[in-house]
Amino acid sequence: MDAEQIIKSLTTKFPDVISDAKVDSDIRISAYSEAEKIVEVCKYLKEELQFGHLSAVTAIDQIQKNEIDVVYLIASYDHPVVLKLKARLPRDNPEIESIVPVYWNANWYERETYELFGVQFKNHPDLRNLVLPDELLGDWPLRKDYKGFPNRTAKNLV
Repeated sequence: MDAEQIIKSLTTKFPDVISDAKVDSDIRISAYSEAEKIVEVCKYLKEELQFGHLSAVTAIDQIQKNEIDVVYLIASYDHPVVLKLKARLPRDNPEIESIVPVYWNANWYERETYELFGVQFKNHPDLRNLVLPDELLGDWPLRKDYKGFPNRTAKNLV
């Protein structure tokens, strides 16, 4: 299955859920998913399109849009294509369903994203802090308006 076929399958199966789907190169594709359907989309990717390897979950603070994008990098062992799947969340209440039931290794990635960006992963089996010292907890140090580092403001990062 090539990149074009994957995009077509995804957009055909989820016409009202998937947006901005595009082929970035022969081996890289990207798309946005509606946040409410992320588990359903991931199940389809894994079970029908052979995207069996979750490589990463992280976030991007889109402070100028008042959004946080959760980013999933999902690869396949059966074909050489990597998908960058994003979901837009409101910055003041970034909440999305956990994909741990689909990809077991999302556990650690989601915990890290929760700790560093404040994204709440609903129904996560153990959503707790992972690596930060107590004095940094709750401040979300990878958000652009984090005040913990000198000379770091949202204005000079946008």
